[in-house]
Amino acid sequence: MTTAHSVLSTLKISGNLPSMPQVLVQLIDSCHETDINLRAIAHIVDKDAAISAKLLQLVNSAFIGARRTFTNVEQAVVYLGGNTVRNLAISISVQQVFRRVESNGLLSIDRFWHHSYLNALLARNIAVATSYPDPSEAYLAGLLHDIGKLLLWMAFPGKYAPLLLKGVRCNSGRLTFLEEEKLHVNHCSAGAWLCEQWRLPTLIADAIRYHHHPLDEVEQALPLTRIAYLTDLLSHSSTAGKDCLEAADRFFNLSPTHVKALYKGVDEEIAEFAEHLGIHIPHNAKTSHDKEPESQETHKEISLGLINRIREITQMSGLLDNLLRAENTAQVVAAVEQGMKILFNEEACVVMVLNPQTGELRCSTSPDNKLAREMCDFTFAPTRYADSLPGKALQQQRLLHTFRQKSEEKHPVNLVDAQLLHLLGTEGMVALPMIHQQELLGLVLIGLTEKTFHNFNGQWTPLRLLANHAAICFSLERMRTTQAERIAAERVESATLVARKIAHEINNPLAILRNYLHILGKKNEQGEAINQELAILDNELERLGHITLGLEDLAREQDELHLEQLDLHRLLEETLHLFQATSGKIHLIDFTFTPWTQPLYIRSDRGSLSQILQNLLGNAVDAVAGHGAVAVRITANNDNILISVEDNGPGIDPALTATLFTIGASTKDGRHGGLGLAIVHNLATRLGGSISFQTRPGQTIFTLTLPA
Repeated sequence: MTTAHSVLSTLKISGNLPSMPQVLVQLIDSCHETDINLRAIAHIVDKDAAISAKLLQLVNSAFIGARRTFTNVEQAVVYLGGNTVRNLAISISVQQVFRRVESNGLLSIDRFWHHSYLNALLARNIAVATSYPDPSEAYLAGLLHDIGKLLLWMAFPGKYAPLLLKGVRCNSGRLTFLEEEKLHVNHCSAGAWLCEQWRLPTLIADAIRYHHHPLDEVEQALPLTRIAYLTDLLSHSSTAGKDCLEAADRFFNLSPTHVKALYKGVDEEIAEFAEHLGIHIPHNAKTSHDKEPESQETHKEISLGLINRIREITQMSGLLDNLLRAENTAQVVAAVEQGMKILFNEEACVVMVLNPQTGELRCSTSPDNKLAREMCDFTFAPTRYADSLPGKALQQQRLLHTFRQKSEEKHPVNLVDAQLLHLLGTEGMVALPMIHQQELLGLVLIGLTEKTFHNFNGQWTPLRLLANHAAICFSLERMRTTQAERIAAERVESATLVARKIAHEINNPLAILRNYLHILGKKNEQGEAINQELAILDNELERLGHITLGLEDLAREQDELHLEQLDLHRLLEETLHLFQATSGKIHLIDFTFTPWTQPLYIRSDRGSLSQILQNLLGNAVDAVAGHGAVAVRITANNDNILISVEDNGPGIDPALTATLFTIGASTKDGRHGGLGLAIVHNLATRLGGSISFQTRPGQTIFTLTLPA
């Protein structure tokens, strides 16, 4: 059994709504302007039911993923942008022109537009008169109220035409009965279903679904449904008949005077927009399927004109798709050359790509281009050849050509232009800059014969479309190249920083080892015991081994922590002894250590903690510049252990205090900072602690805080 649900499921795969030709032409032209005016585009889109519906379907789709539902066409245009609207218009063009060129019978697109727009304006006026909170929503419901007729016409043209013929002789309520009888679905249900498929608001879908229901039922409905019902009645009667007045009174307590006011300015507003868009307004046509005598010649002229305009674009659609898939300059150039063959049946074409560093354009051709051998090393300097045709085209950023009208005065040919014509081997040439987002990417130079140029008759839209797409491709390639260079530079910088870190950490134990070897030599000469020094050397060599293991993977910033129970006093005494034995004997530095009043044990990583202490002590030694005092203290409370390293050096430069623990903040000329403190901060954080400092001239204190 055929049901409305099964019919609507069949309709789901149709997906081809016709669109008003004049609106389409205006929309495509506006979208192809250099400076796209989104408000103007929205103004045009708003006048066409099918394009408005498609646009709203797209912006509310899961693919776009907007966080809110759009019901306002202008907002949708701004949200999607001119390019998306342009592509949508081209898609609708292909469907309408090449599949339904002769769809001007019982369901006239002109009359459909007139009736839909009339409903939209009346719905808006009713919404304003009744203080409905969203007049634009009412406008949209009126604009789309009969969209189901388009859907049924496209899905069942053979079955639907006789129903429309019968519907001319009766009211729209009768038409819905005929639709259900023959098609098992009426245009109200089909239109509502389509709105739901497009994820339009439920209230709009309901207003479309019930706008032909009995008055008694609609009276109990929500305001938007009542507005759509009353609007449809009013649009069929310019004199506001008895049915209109009764519905207006019962729905909104509107008096006959109020109802009459709803029509005020509507016809003028329709006429104004029709004149602006060049749309034929049907007379005495109150529905979208009334019969009206039309000039077949006029309609044929308009249709053929539109077909020619759209064919220029659609014959390039596959090529443009390939162009946007191009991954490098060679593929882009090959696609552009192929496009020139499609448009002009000419092979004399070269693409010049701008070098942003030099400002010159370098010629690029495919291997199959007949000019490849002569033009492969050709470069063009725009400033040097500013008076040539390509130079002027680049300056003015517009298409220029060498062809002249018979009435135009002939000027001497620029010498560079003459040489380019010789290279191209043609009677004339066209120069078109490739520009994307006001950025010049290059130039397309095409050689044409006089006959080909005049046959093309100045219709440059497909050529501009091709150049614009090529410019986008070159812009994307430039972005990819820049990004790759940036990533490579960041990787080199990262590897350099890691290498610096390892070199820094290796240098500390190496310096200690060198000094201890010097001390061991002295003790050996004097016959003193060296067991303690040998143990310290062994510890340092072991730490050095752990550091060099980091060279196996420069990208590895962190090794695993090896936690163990440590005697903190002993670890500090050993570390301080390293510096006392080296720096204290070589320089005049007074080292002091003040332990906590009780033994302190901590579970931590020996290597990391030793690394922190040696960096802090090393910085303190550097700060006093071989002559001063370095003091180490330990304090504790219930939660934390605090280890402070104090020196009486000149203090930290105020300019470095904000970034002291950042890699690169280094002076090393008697001041603290640099890679070592960045490592200290990182290690302290890994151990669950923190590092802080206080400084003033003559005193600097670094405090390492660790969990007890």
